[in-house]
Amino acid sequence: MFAKACVLVVLVAAALAQQPTHQAPSECQICEHLIAQARHHFNNHVTNKKDLEHELLKECEHLPPSEGPTAEQTCINLVNNNIDKIFSDIQAGDRDSQTCFDIGACDSVPTFQTRPPHSRPTRANRK
Repeated sequence: MFAKACVLVVLVAAALAQQPTHQAPSECQICEHLIAQARHHFNNHVTNKKDLEHELLKECEHLPPSEGPTAEQTCINLVNNNIDKIFSDIQAGDRDSQTCFDIGACDSVPTFQTRPPHSRPTRANRK
């Protein structure tokens, strides 16, 4: 009986000692973050491809370490391999998730439509 109690105490202590692990973001999540940053920079007058690429690479370098050891390199690869598509989609106003799907970072595109950022219905348009 004493041995069972000791084992139980050890198991409970081990369970309590484990730190919750932070799951690294997927390539899709990194891409969606990256495209949102691209849109932000584009809307704030970074309107040529080379400057946008430079800003996005800086964004990759500033990903927090908690995102995991491969997040920065994944981000850099997404920029380097897809800057033409990213830039043309941002110019065209395509949805972030569509761009990430098109470059193969995400497996699907959400089927729901969202309003463009910063647009809100007016009182006259509400029902």
